[in-house]
Amino acid sequence: MNRQHTIIDGYNLLHAIPALKKTLAHDAASAREALIHAVAQLTHRRKFRCTIVFDGAPPGTSGGHPSHAPVHVVYSHPVSADEKIRSMIEHSKHRSLLSIVSSDRGITDFARVCSCETHSSKHFANLLSSSDDSVTEKSDTPLSPAQVQEWLKLFEKK
Repeated sequence: MNRQHTIIDGYNLLHAIPALKKTLAHDAASAREALIHAVAQLTHRRKFRCTIVFDGAPPGTSGGHPSHAPVHVVYSHPVSADEKIRSMIEHSKHRSLLSIVSSDRGITDFARVCSCETHSSKHFANLLSSSDDSVTEKSDTPLSPAQVQEWLKLFEKK
């Protein structure tokens, strides 16, 4: 079964969300994790697959990376996120099922030529913020044991 797959330029989206842009200035890892978590909640509710592409190499962590299924996180090193996204589009067998989120006109123009749906980072940021209301309504949902461990690790660092 094929379904919509959204590919997001992570830093473009971070810069489109004022609170996360501010966090990014002094704590990039926390900003990325907050973005990944917000996107994971949206993908879970809306039932679509998502890949977030960040520029650079993955940050070094001893505890590994938390799982945010159905969100897949990719670091573009040694190329730029734009080049990685372009390659992902080129290699896709189902381009018409791709939705590209980027503020880079070169990428969105290329994606449109390849029959992909496109959205600006600002548009997707608005989608995330409009879904916040439904997140607070469902806040009684219990955390999984893995999520509890992630939160405990975060608080131990403080």
